[in-house]
Amino acid sequence: MIFLLDLAWRDLKSSGRSLWIFVASLVLGVSLVAAGGGLYQQITDALRADVKLLFGGDVEIQAQQPLPDDILNWVRARGDVSQVVELRTMLMTDQGRSQLVELFSVDDAYPLYGKLTLEPIGEPQNLLGLDDGQWGVAVDGTLARRLGLSVGDNVSVGVLSMQVRAIVVRQPDRSLRADWGAAPVLITEDALMATGLIQPFSRVEYLYRVRLPGVDAVASQFRDELVRAFPTMQAEVRSFDERSDRMTEILGQIGSGLLLVGFSALFIGGLGVFNSIKAHLDGKLASLATLRALGLRDWRVAWFVLLQVLILAALSSALGVIIGVTLALFGAAVVADQLPVNVLIASLWQPALVAWLFGVLTAFTFAMPAVGRALSVSPAVLFRGLQGQVLHASGRVKQLTALVAIVTVGLLMLTLPDARFGFAFVVAVTVLLVMLGAITLIIRALATRMQRSVSLPLSLQMALASLQQSQSPMRVALVSLGSALTLLVACTLVVMTLLRTVNETVPDQAPAMVFYDIQTDQVELLNQTLQEASGLAQVRTAPFVLGRLVGVNGSALTESQDIERLRESRDEHKLSDSRGNFDDVVVKRGAWWPDDYNGPPIVAMEDREADQLGLSVGDKLTFEILGQTFDAALVAIYTQRRVQARLWLEAIFSDGALDPFVTRYVGAAWLPADQAVAMQDRLATVAPNIATARTELILRESRVLLGRASMGLAVIALVCLAASLLVLASVVAASRTRQIYDATVMHALGARHALLVKVLLWEYALIALVTTLVAVGFGSLLATLLLQWRLDLSASGLYWTGGVTAVGVSVVSLGFGVVYLMSQMRLRPALLLRTQ
Repeated sequence: MIFLLDLAWRDLKSSGRSLWIFVASLVLGVSLVAAGGGLYQQITDALRADVKLLFGGDVEIQAQQPLPDDILNWVRARGDVSQVVELRTMLMTDQGRSQLVELFSVDDAYPLYGKLTLEPIGEPQNLLGLDDGQWGVAVDGTLARRLGLSVGDNVSVGVLSMQVRAIVVRQPDRSLRADWGAAPVLITEDALMATGLIQPFSRVEYLYRVRLPGVDAVASQFRDELVRAFPTMQAEVRSFDERSDRMTEILGQIGSGLLLVGFSALFIGGLGVFNSIKAHLDGKLASLATLRALGLRDWRVAWFVLLQVLILAALSSALGVIIGVTLALFGAAVVADQLPVNVLIASLWQPALVAWLFGVLTAFTFAMPAVGRALSVSPAVLFRGLQGQVLHASGRVKQLTALVAIVTVGLLMLTLPDARFGFAFVVAVTVLLVMLGAITLIIRALATRMQRSVSLPLSLQMALASLQQSQSPMRVALVSLGSALTLLVACTLVVMTLLRTVNETVPDQAPAMVFYDIQTDQVELLNQTLQEASGLAQVRTAPFVLGRLVGVNGSALTESQDIERLRESRDEHKLSDSRGNFDDVVVKRGAWWPDDYNGPPIVAMEDREADQLGLSVGDKLTFEILGQTFDAALVAIYTQRRVQARLWLEAIFSDGALDPFVTRYVGAAWLPADQAVAMQDRLATVAPNIATARTELILRESRVLLGRASMGLAVIALVCLAASLLVLASVVAASRTRQIYDATVMHALGARHALLVKVLLWEYALIALVTTLVAVGFGSLLATLLLQWRLDLSASGLYWTGGVTAVGVSVVSLGFGVVYLMSQMRLRPALLLRTQ
């Protein structure tokens, strides 16, 4: 074995340069697998390690009123408690600029997990306390940069003027949406009360974070015990593992998508491995035949070749892992700017090992058929010549290839966080290969029929005849370039649709300003203030009520033995009616009521809430609002349009049903974006309690995130395209000898050089046409399904962008193949004599 290893290494050193496509194909595929897996593993491990920091504790109790003493004493007897009061409102600077913020009162126990880092360094209670008759605040770093605030500046919240005493450098439980939503502002609870914003019907949230003793404390058990101990408690109770499970589910889907893109590139690279090793071994058939003629046993010859494959696969995969890990670290550094977590470098060894193993298995899976074919060469070719030699892999080689492929697929299913993605990928690849094989047969049949029934130029007839040959590069071009172009077309359509949505659709259709916490007596004030804007197009207000679903078909949820239903009875829902509602919703089941409906209360529920409780159209629902209960018939179940949603209402009632409970409103205004800033400042002056969000600010942050995502998609698409170009290069290299030989034979029979060039051009033009049509069709379908399924968006009017991308890339890539072959086409009939 040592002798064979030494022989294989020395042979690679002398003639292995021809296998550069083998190496490059594996490096590209493995690098994407390692990058995707490494990035997913780092973020997942970091978030899992810091989930309690992000959540703020082991358990969180959320209520609209302070908890009664008996409940609070029960909780304090079992763990450490930190009380946080949250209120969304407007903050104003001395220069008159305003911004939506989340007032966040902190006590001495805050934070229960992690450390709050302030600049200048100090304890929150000391920095934020009353000093010289003025309260202090600590503002979020992003908010400070946005408004140009620094320590010592004065800001106003409600009726209270406060001084900026610190800038928040790191806040462990900072919301991931803070950059485009309401940035946190830390104050004391006494200062919050002094703002004058705490009114009877203000939307204030009292959060009680609990840290349980011991490392083995079960948060979900504590949550369930609390719910059973106080079944009538008007508060939501959540444990950190609920957040962790949901986060794991979302990250699993994202990670599966990233890994599948890498596996797609690795699959494409595998085709390059096959063609590269096939071309390499075709050039060594005489050497292999000589080894067999000298008495080297078949199994030793097989080991000689397989050791070369193993050496190249191991080294190429290792290089791919190094590149992929570097990309993962770079991606994690970018993501870390948005996530308050520490990136864990130690998390990279497992995805690196898996990527390396996948690289080696992929190399063997795709190289085995070519190796088996080459090993079937007979020593007789040393006397008869290689031309006309028919090579076929043995049944044992085919079985071994199938075994390696099954192991690879099994490892794929185990590696992906969501096995459904792996199953879908395997099915999709299988269907793709079968379908492309069918397309190849159809094209060959059409080529035969066209030759027989249609009068065509001689060059086109010869090209059609060439496509019918088993060694034609059409099938490999369809699989390799077609797969890459499909992914490229899908990425192009998704990115272009998102860009159009962010830059055109949302600004044109969405309101420029959205208002929350409008008191009943402030609706007229809001309308009068907005009328001062010259470009105001429309103002809409809708009642906004908070309530709970407490009964279904006469059965009280609070008396249910099902702990999930019991917890659901405590979830607070956002309710409104159909008048003035500016959220675009789509009915999935049932039907909307007529505009002139005037009967008993009826309601439509959001699909997530309805499905969670197993509700059906026709159910009788009981709601509790402000201590009163009333019934409503469920007549429709709707879904939110994700991008257009602003309120995310859980239920919409018929007009008038909520009138006895309306204490506040929400609103929206359509006006030019450049006037929205001045109007927000004006409204914050006359009604500081009305929280105002500007769509332009959200879109600005969305464009930044979309730009980063687009760059990532572009890198992925380019890597897949590079892998496909390598496959095409290997196809051209593998078919170069045959094409030049065939062209030489035709030239010897009298065909002119110009005719043979036309034949080559026609052949590759037909391959480009078919490849482009397949990629545009399937890429558009994939993008449409993704946009409709996950984002409720349409790519209508943008499909041409995918077509242009596919045509351009296909023509350029296949054009290089044509240029290369034409440069190599030295037609010398004497070569025919030398090959015999």
